[in-house]
Amino acid sequence: MAAHGDRAAKQPERTLVFFTNLFPYTPGEEFIEAEIGFLADSFDRVVVVPVAPYQNPGEVRELPEGTFLFTPAALNPQTTNLMRVAAFGLRHPLTTAAAVARALRRLPRLRRCLEDFKLDLFSCMVIESVLPQLTETLEGRQHCVFYSYWMHAPARSALQLRRRLRRPGIPVVTRAHGYDVYSERKAIDYLPQRELLFAGVEHVFTASEHGRDYLRARYPRFAGKIDTSHLGVTPAAAPHNAARDERHIVTCAYLREVKRIPLLIDGITELQRRGMQVRWTHLGGGEGSHADAVRAKAATQLAPGSFEFVGNLSNDGVRAWHAAHPASVFVNVSESEGVPVSIMEALAQGLPVVATDVGGNSELIDVAGGMFDGLLPSNATAEDIADRIETLLDAPQEQYRAYAAASFSHWQRNWSSEKNYGDFARYLQALAARG
Repeated sequence: MAAHGDRAAKQPERTLVFFTNLFPYTPGEEFIEAEIGFLADSFDRVVVVPVAPYQNPGEVRELPEGTFLFTPAALNPQTTNLMRVAAFGLRHPLTTAAAVARALRRLPRLRRCLEDFKLDLFSCMVIESVLPQLTETLEGRQHCVFYSYWMHAPARSALQLRRRLRRPGIPVVTRAHGYDVYSERKAIDYLPQRELLFAGVEHVFTASEHGRDYLRARYPRFAGKIDTSHLGVTPAAAPHNAARDERHIVTCAYLREVKRIPLLIDGITELQRRGMQVRWTHLGGGEGSHADAVRAKAATQLAPGSFEFVGNLSNDGVRAWHAAHPASVFVNVSESEGVPVSIMEALAQGLPVVATDVGGNSELIDVAGGMFDGLLPSNATAEDIADRIETLLDAPQEQYRAYAAASFSHWQRNWSSEKNYGDFARYLQALAARG
């Protein structure tokens, strides 16, 4: 018995190194809050490395037991101090030369060369600043896997860490969502080092089937590495409070141009012009001229007292707001999307959804399963939005309740964090045995 106990005690620990953009710093990446607990339960140790702590981080979220935060030096790839870059180049001339050589493969497209070089050098400098901590943590731990939340700087940093550790057998897995999938969202229609990332990672998991099909078509050589792993949300605090007669429209997003909130305001204006006494609440903040213009447009066009900007809320804050405020419909009119967690939260609440047919939005509206047909054209007009909301709010009460129940059922079947994140954590756990 003692010998058996000794062997058991010597079993390698399972360690996950989790690369994010900013999490656990606030604000941003709130959706990881629903996943981190499943990762902590599946590994002896989880190390979180946020590669972009320069993005005005706020407080650090509470992390589960056995989870550790290694924060790199604050490096901004747009404004990195030239002295620091030069110093890094002097200390690591071969690494810097290799980054330059990789970037020059994009000639004569100079902007692409620059994008490749920035990502390459940025990831090198990120890992350099946390390498001592990671080396000590991973020393002697044979069961290890690297998990990147985004197929951009976090994924490139994961590959860079594996190279620096000289452990090529460690599997690297990455998710991909929106900005890190669709190159046309960039002004130059280019995402850096795609082929290098695809070649280096074990698998790419898109948040939507739309994103999966897009990447497979664009990079057919790597199609076998690309699959879908849906995100998920935890159960609502107080589900089933959807109420048609509230005439209450809810949106949740940062006030950025891609979210097209001014278009929604035009749609609500049209509803009010038709005599519908609707009210609107927007969850999510924003700064700058666009956010100011959105608020001014609402004040100018909408009936006084019929709208509210709640501002930034944590993930728990959004759930608490939904629990305390019966609403009638959740609306998303974005120009592009991955698979919005905000809509998943609405489904968990049991809210009917109206959304533009972009990215993975169509995967969140299951008409065959009884949900309201709220899918709008990608180029929807204000009249389109008003028509669809009016159709929903004019539906008989019994029909509206059936729509609400179908939204909740769709969440249970397809967007539950317990199912989706549990399955993914077990996959990573099994993969770690190879690393």
